[in-house]
Amino acid sequence: MGRHERVAALAGEDLTGLEVADLGCGPGRTVRALLAAGPARVHALDRSSDLDDDLLVDARVRSRLADLDEGVPLAGTSLDVAVSLNVVEHLASPVDHLVGCHRVLRPGGRLVLAHSDWDTALFTSSDDALTRELVDRFTAAAHGPSPRSDGFMGRKLLALADAAGAAGAPFALRDVDVWADPHRRFDDGSVAWKVATAVLAAAADDPALAARAAGWVEDLRALADAGQFLFAVTDVAVVLERV
Repeated sequence: MGRHERVAALAGEDLTGLEVADLGCGPGRTVRALLAAGPARVHALDRSSDLDDDLLVDARVRSRLADLDEGVPLAGTSLDVAVSLNVVEHLASPVDHLVGCHRVLRPGGRLVLAHSDWDTALFTSSDDALTRELVDRFTAAAHGPSPRSDGFMGRKLLALADAAGAAGAPFALRDVDVWADPHRRFDDGSVAWKVATAVLAAAADDPALAARAAGWVEDLRALADAGQFLFAVTDVAVVLERV
């Protein structure tokens, strides 16, 4: 079970007839997993329309362009469940995002707030010291599409929920889940390849380190070809209930 399916399971195994939202939906892997639980509607929000074609034509899916830095553009108390996966590190104010989620959820509504903790990225390699150096640099850098990226966000979710409460949006903590999904592929486009490419980019401003990082990537590819490669990263999810 991958991260999208795990997040959907935490949202509820039976969502029959419920109004659900995926905030920051991307191509819709979490949307697809949520639909399997039978909701009346899944509101799929993101700043660009990248939903898979079959989801765009699904009558249960409402796709909406939204800049979540400007809030959650849904009516107050209109949702039963909301999920937010790998979103908050890219927002100007993660606390405001939770306040917005609180506003659109009905009393007793559920928020699944989940995030990868990039400092825990695991790569099998032939040079452990170089791997640690590169992962540390990647974690500290703006590794994602936003300069606000925070490689330590996964471990900060509990404190973020408390901060939302202090800002007038109280949530009750119902569950915490942590997992790491193993990936053994390193072909172009694979999860491990995408993260390694971002690690490589984080080293680009240091020519000497960039050259070593390029060799590191080729080492990962060789290990994968030999069947000895493993990649994983820790994901954290907190399940919150609107008070």
